[in-house]
Amino acid sequence: MGTSDQELTALADKVFASSPTVASASEQVRTLAERAPLAEELANLAFRDKNQTAWRLLQNGIFSLPMFKVTSGAKINDRRRPFFRGDLVSAGIRDVVWEVEEKHVPKLQPPGPLTGEAAAEFIEAEFRKRSVQHHPLFAYLGDTKMNPSQERAAVLAYLHSVMVRIRTVHRSIMLVQLPMEFHDCIKLAILLVDELGGGELDKAHAQQTALDIEKWGDKVDWHAPVESTEMKAMLNWNLRTVTHADTLWSYTGIFCVEWNSYLELRAALLALRKRGIGDDKMKVLVSHGEGAPYDKDKHAFTVRQELGRRIETPADCAQVYAGIAYHQSLYHAFFEGEFAKLRRSVESAA
Repeated sequence: MGTSDQELTALADKVFASSPTVASASEQVRTLAERAPLAEELANLAFRDKNQTAWRLLQNGIFSLPMFKVTSGAKINDRRRPFFRGDLVSAGIRDVVWEVEEKHVPKLQPPGPLTGEAAAEFIEAEFRKRSVQHHPLFAYLGDTKMNPSQERAAVLAYLHSVMVRIRTVHRSIMLVQLPMEFHDCIKLAILLVDELGGGELDKAHAQQTALDIEKWGDKVDWHAPVESTEMKAMLNWNLRTVTHADTLWSYTGIFCVEWNSYLELRAALLALRKRGIGDDKMKVLVSHGEGAPYDKDKHAFTVRQELGRRIETPADCAQVYAGIAYHQSLYHAFFEGEFAKLRRSVESAA
């Protein structure tokens, strides 16, 4: 007999119960020792047993931990930001959960013993095949007959979706670079500099998104909550990979972040250009999506090269292959919901 939804909710409540932020380190360790077995139990139900209720409770719980907020930095009542240190309970719970999740990532085997640049070329090709650039949302954006009100609703629905996610892109890039060796960090620093507009606010990509939305007559809520559990799951996994202690995992994570930014937003750029929409009304899509077969600045290509340098064995290649496939499965899962929301926006504007 399976665990009831009520029992699962009670279990999740114990795992993710608030703990005092002023607790001493030793007290936090004792609290974590009590909760870790419960977190592992919930994670096994979610990832090993594929219990959807457990999965949703887990993703929502992890996302709500005081470690990484998907906003521009919402004002709170105190000055604590316990991301890197200061909250051993949250850090321990997420690591216990993520270890179980990683253990159950479906294994994939590349066609032959690939390493180095050959492995990177294979990973790029597989990512392109699995990317949401092929999602029907973009055919809908490019080909569906719409009146001006519907077109505006469609563009705004998509840009607002981009806004929620782009708020985390620069943080993912930043986090993956913090523990890097100096010379490696220099190679990828341009990604962060570009994302933040080289220090110019209006060139920063999140700000470009906000300005694009304003050009369509709407406003941005920089602190809008993430409502979709599926999107939370993808963002949780982004954070898991880019901060992973195994640098091959962290490079896999930043590869997925950078390549999603390029391929998805390029698909949107081409679809809206097909409708006759000017580049001046979608600058963020131009910034991320202009250029082929790589973005105009070749940032995606640079990340692919750096990833290839770290694929030293066929086992490494298999790990990266499984990692990108799992990431894209999470991406497609939340994209279905975004497509449904976009269609509803268009229909209501008829």
